[in-house]
Amino acid sequence: MDLDSDQIALALPLPWQEQLWQRFNQRLEQGRLPHGVMLSGPPGIGVERLATAFSQRLLCNAEMSKYACGSCKGCKLLMAGTHPDLSILEPADVGKGILIDSVRNLTARLGKTAQQGGWKVALISLAEAMNESSCNALLKSLEEPQSKTLLILVSHRASLVPATIRSRCQIDHLSVPDLQVARQWLIEVAGEQQAVDQSLELAGGKPLLALEYMQSDSIEQRHMFEQLVDNIRLGDLSPMSAAQQVQKLNSDQMLDWFMHYLHRLVTGEMQNSLNPALFEFGDQLRKARGWALSGSNINPQLMWEGLFMDWLKVFRSPR
Repeated sequence: MDLDSDQIALALPLPWQEQLWQRFNQRLEQGRLPHGVMLSGPPGIGVERLATAFSQRLLCNAEMSKYACGSCKGCKLLMAGTHPDLSILEPADVGKGILIDSVRNLTARLGKTAQQGGWKVALISLAEAMNESSCNALLKSLEEPQSKTLLILVSHRASLVPATIRSRCQIDHLSVPDLQVARQWLIEVAGEQQAVDQSLELAGGKPLLALEYMQSDSIEQRHMFEQLVDNIRLGDLSPMSAAQQVQKLNSDQMLDWFMHYLHRLVTGEMQNSLNPALFEFGDQLRKARGWALSGSNINPQLMWEGLFMDWLKVFRSPR
């Protein structure tokens, strides 16, 4: 079906999600869908896309279709972005939380009769963006759900979601797909094999992140960041100056790049003269990345100054 430019495309599961998709359809056909589902996995592998495909499949009126059909009334409402029985809740901006008032509005909508006479679906992304008050406001919908109501929660770090929420959901974990499966999909979608291999390596095997790299200048930015890290290591750039250069960029992405860079050093070029301090620095990077992902109110300039100063010390410390 051809879509107008202002229409929303219907989502399909990705090849590495097929097994989970089949389980979802089996549960639906057998009337065994839970009232709450949490899809958990790292960013860049299509967790949000699978959640969207789930919600669209439920709201499609073609009951015997394996996917949203694209032609029924429900699908047309979805593509127009006006389906009254679909509620989407997400942070207003990157790093922001999901506020309690937004959750209360959502639960009020879920308590009403479905306007199209079928399922009511709420899609919450990211679940870890809810604070304790927001989670408590959501609990009633999970504990006392209306019939034919499904809450789909997306999480990149399920451990940050309170146990009271997790225990009331069917949790499905998604992992980084097999490299060959990801590679084949990327070649089909984006073409050029050499660029695919390079992007997949930079993205740590995460195919949607690799595709994003191919469609932007992220590869060049990563090379520039790694050159900056090299210059600090060699004493050609001060930690203060380096922190000033990167403080306004995406900290989460750069910390991920830094961890991959460190991994290459440990397993590759420096394997014959391994510095134990590299492992301690790796722990610092993981902690910093945890802070960035949690949405903590940290000062990027100070964080990078501290990391870069400790990075320089790694190569000045006795081995």
